[in-house]
Amino acid sequence: MQATDTDGVIEFIAEGGNGSEARIIIELRTRFPGIGGNIITNEGAVTALREEYSPIPKTGHFMFLRHLIVKKIEDYFFRTRVYKYSHIPRPFGSISGRDDKPYEAYLYEWVFGDEGFPWQVMDNDGHLAQLSLHDWNEFVGIFNSVGIDLLLDITDPDDGRISKNIIYQFNRFPGKMEMSSIWKRIDFGFRSITINYEKLSKFFTDSRKELINVLRIERYEMMTLALEYLVKRGKMSGIHIGKLEVMVGDYRRATLSHFISRGSGLSNSAAFFGDTTDSLI
Repeated sequence: MQATDTDGVIEFIAEGGNGSEARIIIELRTRFPGIGGNIITNEGAVTALREEYSPIPKTGHFMFLRHLIVKKIEDYFFRTRVYKYSHIPRPFGSISGRDDKPYEAYLYEWVFGDEGFPWQVMDNDGHLAQLSLHDWNEFVGIFNSVGIDLLLDITDPDDGRISKNIIYQFNRFPGKMEMSSIWKRIDFGFRSITINYEKLSKFFTDSRKELINVLRIERYEMMTLALEYLVKRGKMSGIHIGKLEVMVGDYRRATLSHFISRGSGLSNSAAFFGDTTDSLI
């Protein structure tokens, strides 16, 4: 699918589901609004549009920044070989509208697969046994160590034996009590994960050198500013907000370029930044 003008293309695909905090719509997009401005891509990306029920201003941006921090921390864990396969989808952008009707949403990579495997199954001897998920212990353990709890909201509220918010591909290995490593954790809402800001800030300070070496100083500064924005509920200096917008715009451009397979994936003539409707102020 090609973008035909500077507005890009947005094609509705299907309803993705409803939760306690938001509604998900699946779209094929070449237009990605967000912090730092709109980005127009040459090739479409299958995208989850998470429409927030909360009318609180900037909720879409807050949700995007929460997801961004989790994703960049995973990039650090992944590149330092804590585990070998990425389990966090990419965030793409966000929307915060104040026109006739409040509208808060954010966009991220749609994850293909199934949801709802049983945490307990019968083993080869006919006994009920715990089913493990490859990388799961390393995944939740390392995130918990930096103040991010990803163990919340992972079971069906009506049946705690069934998983939730974990999208997987392929069933368990034949003859083994373990699922494959091809899975991703979704839903970074306030009811689905918790972030201990103080503990996370300490991790950023204590691991500053290592994070910069692995992720680059620009990404490190982006994460620390994003955390500051969340902690202060957006009450930052204009200088810091402007810097965060530029850094997030650069990150979004890079992640969309990496995600889309054909060439750079970005239209040089149509990609631009600075859309005031998506400002963090």
